[in-house]
Amino acid sequence: MNISDWDNGEIIRVLIAHNKISQKKLIKMLEEYTKQTIPQSTFANRIWRNSMRLRELQDVCKVLGYDIIIQQRKKY
Repeated sequence: MNISDWDNGEIIRVLIAHNKISQKKLIKMLEEYTKQTIPQSTFANRIWRNSMRLRELQDVCKVLGYDIIIQQRKKY
């Protein structure tokens, strides 16, 4: 799936839907992984405002079992 033009919020919403979990469940998984408290309102606002840091996106992918791969585009 090419997500080059997506923002972090779109990516996270698709991952949540694809894994059939709630945002609340994802936050609990992230809290267990990072050993930090994550307020649901803060997490939701970061998704909505597209202000999630790369490290946070990496953590989301990691706890849901995904890898982030950067690949050079094919020349036309």
